[in-house]
Amino acid sequence: MASKAEQAKKISNNIKRLRSALDWNQAKLAQEAGISGAALSKIEGGERIPTIVVLRKLSAALKVALHEITGEESEELSEADERSKEFYRRWDVLDDLSKEDQNRLRDMAERLKEITPKE
Repeated sequence: MASKAEQAKKISNNIKRLRSALDWNQAKLAQEAGISGAALSKIEGGERIPTIVVLRKLSAALKVALHEITGEESEELSEADERSKEFYRRWDVLDDLSKEDQNRLRDMAERLKEITPKE
């Protein structure tokens, strides 16, 4: 098992890498995750290991699975689950549409999910 310092460093490096891939600064990630800039600075500085609540907020804001931040092994997902995950990860590209069109697409996606055979 990794020491707290090693865990903090791994989480810090992963968050920085994921944030940079989005071309976000710390203030943007903190805002998107709903945490303070000071807290994120300490996490990215390796001074603090975030709580599970904060990790979940960060993973949601970065649109990644929790294990991509913690560096832990991921559980195997079915191909259908992977496709679903990728679809929802890319959903934010539709933010430029009107609310009416967004709702229409959400309804269609939910209907498709209901009628698609489970593997």
